[in-house]
Amino acid sequence: GAGSADSAFSQVEVLDSSYAGIASYLAPLEVDYTYLPVVTGYIAQDAKGVITTLGRDGSDLTATVIGAALHASEVQIWKDVSGILTTDPRLVPSAKPIRILTYEEAAELSMFGAKVVHPAAVMPAWLGKVPMSVRNSMLPDEPGTRIVAELVGGEGREGPVAAMSSKSGITMIVIRSTRMLGQHGFLAHVFQVFNKFEASVDVISTSEITVSLTLDRGFKSVDIFSLRSELEAVAKVEVMENMAMLTLITAKSDSCQVLRQSFQVFEAMGTPLEMVSHGASNVNVTFVFPASCLPECTKKLHETFFKC
Repeated sequence: GAGSADSAFSQVEVLDSSYAGIASYLAPLEVDYTYLPVVTGYIAQDAKGVITTLGRDGSDLTATVIGAALHASEVQIWKDVSGILTTDPRLVPSAKPIRILTYEEAAELSMFGAKVVHPAAVMPAWLGKVPMSVRNSMLPDEPGTRIVAELVGGEGREGPVAAMSSKSGITMIVIRSTRMLGQHGFLAHVFQVFNKFEASVDVISTSEITVSLTLDRGFKSVDIFSLRSELEAVAKVEVMENMAMLTLITAKSDSCQVLRQSFQVFEAMGTPLEMVSHGASNVNVTFVFPASCLPECTKKLHETFFKC
């Protein structure tokens, strides 16, 4: 595979050839089970044979890559918690395990802040159609969380929101320019600048003359000063530090109800919303606001959508 030599990014790409290579070594055990393979996770090598790492919790990715390569009946991820929880228990101690998620929901949760499973680990299982489960090694009889292709008849759901995840330390950039109006090349230029600085965009919202987006600098440090200077050659730029992102996993069919209830909570708390992302994903709505509001907003929204 191809990974991060300094484990900074938690963003890796597994080469297609890796799956065939794994299968050639391990698939024969299905008919000739002569030994029990114990595979060290987290460590890999790139196409040139250089030893590299898969980032934090990279052993999860190792497991799902092997599972997908062998078309396993299930990939089990054993942790110190009883599955994926409804939200971060450090913010809401009453958070409870989720019994079932789809691959898409689990992937969104991981990318938008949930730390139980490596952000890239869901994709190999999803593409290989291999069911996953996240279990508690200290409480092996607990059912944990199952991750499947799709839910059958609202299976395992008690309300419109399946789970919540969050990230703090987010940087939000607002780009305003009248040059955007009717100009097909403006956004292309903007994203060429982000590509130049290797800045990964999390959430984006656009209007006729404004682009608002967020960067998660926890994955990789970005030279914001130089990035801003280059963007200011074509637009007015505002950089907002110390922001937070709160994502609710919900079906698009329930999103109107979820948005209405969420806005009522934010209004009652006086929370200054800076961005709302909805529509691009089938399974989430995301809110961006000052990080100082995150603990109380998370508690109140969890209280609203989960009866603990």
